[in-house]
Amino acid sequence: MSTASATGDVPFTHVIFDLDGTILNTLEDLAAAGNHTCELHGWPTFQVDEYRYKVGNGMLKLVERFMPAEYAGDQQKFEQVLTEFRTYYGEHKEDRTAPYPGILEMLDALRASGISIAVLTNKDHVSAVPLIERYFGPDRFAYVQGRVEAFPPKPAAPVTLHVLKQLGAQPDRTLYVGDSDVDVLCGHNAGLKVAGVAWGFRGRGELEAAGAEFIAETPEELLAIATGR
Repeated sequence: MSTASATGDVPFTHVIFDLDGTILNTLEDLAAAGNHTCELHGWPTFQVDEYRYKVGNGMLKLVERFMPAEYAGDQQKFEQVLTEFRTYYGEHKEDRTAPYPGILEMLDALRASGISIAVLTNKDHVSAVPLIERYFGPDRFAYVQGRVEAFPPKPAAPVTLHVLKQLGAQPDRTLYVGDSDVDVLCGHNAGLKVAGVAWGFRGRGELEAAGAEFIAETPEELLAIATGR
């Protein structure tokens, strides 16, 4: 398992990033929104760290994971709770959220190296875009794609292939970067190599077990992987 640069296919021409747990630490705001929604119904709440294993597959799956099992299959209740969660999160998504240390510098160094960067996340598109603009500006990323009804969520390949098409990128010259097994599958299902970030929600062990080609402990190591330097 390499933690530095490789030869052959790198440097990459494009790098596509997951959002939550990869470039933006959103965990506390997601946990607060989940617990607020649980409290509205008198349900048990969860510690912030427990949300590390509830996020990653989009907001629908997150809501399903914090709802009590007795409501499984109750679509009317699910839709109500999803609306409550989305409303609260939409109003509070910037309370504690911030980029991880060193991320902005790493992104700008990638761009300075001639690498085009993009975001592909399972976060709802309507939530992802304002967060990107707030913390990274409107022009840093060549393309941003969040969860929309037109595509199944990651790790299914169609949405990743859509992003590649929008970028004009070739799979064998594109690196996908994420913090979970979902991200590793996302990249591999579309024919991309994957760099897992050990600073994210899930950690090195899950990324290694999922088969990430690279593991980065710091943004500086990720820059070295992507540029071959």
